[in-house]
Amino acid sequence: MHASNSSLNAVQKACQILTELANPGPHRLSNIVADTGFNKATTLRLLDMLTSSGFVVRDAFDKSYSLGNEAYVMGAAVARRTPLPDCALASLVKIAELSGDAACLCIPCGNDSVCIERHEGANAVQANYMHVGRRLPLGIGAAGLALLAWLPEEEIDAVTARNISAIARFPRLDVRRIRRAAEEARTRGYAMSANIVCIGTGGIGVPILDVEGRPIAAIGVTALARRLISQEKMLADLLLEEAALIERRLRQHTAARAPLRHKSTQTGQAAHVGG
Repeated sequence: MHASNSSLNAVQKACQILTELANPGPHRLSNIVADTGFNKATTLRLLDMLTSSGFVVRDAFDKSYSLGNEAYVMGAAVARRTPLPDCALASLVKIAELSGDAACLCIPCGNDSVCIERHEGANAVQANYMHVGRRLPLGIGAAGLALLAWLPEEEIDAVTARNISAIARFPRLDVRRIRRAAEEARTRGYAMSANIVCIGTGGIGVPILDVEGRPIAAIGVTALARRLISQEKMLADLLLEEAALIERRLRQHTAARAPLRHKSTQTGQAAHVGG
């Protein structure tokens, strides 16, 4: 949390509960109270409100909570707005097949990195920490480190300052080590993290940059640490190649839609004049 519980209003608290429910479950009342830091009465009241609005559903059997249909509709609307998942799909499948490991697509959400897509190869680590919906502070994990490292320096400072308490949950990391890892990532062209989030596993991450050079997503591969280290160059080259392809697809998508937007604008202006 980046603000004290007392300073958050009801809407902010409801949003934080929805954010928690986006993480892999199960989510029972006690888990949500522990994860958010809200008291039990407040949490239950907000869950009841979100349930009645359709944003949350409660399982009648195990009493756990999950995101409801209204949240799904909102997610579908966002998915239609961005071509990123479609542009990345072929690359994720290729990375998983060629590496044999798990390939993931992550996006920045506030001060966090969130996995939104994962494809597994034949040798993928099943008990891996990077699942769809998993949220980690920017700078944690290879993909999160790639998303942080390519930000402007002043933004890196701001993000790491806001994430101090979140970073403290990872005993093998601190702000200084994250800053050093970010500098190393920019120098080599990709981020690498091994035996940090989970002993015995690690990942390599590469940012997806927009036309201004800002990271809008990151692709990564996660594997056993010893396997990752032994194949570092091959995996890094593969990720860098696929990241460039995804950026090219995104630019082509934007260019293809530009005439449609221009035509739509002209049609709207003509209708307005005619009216």
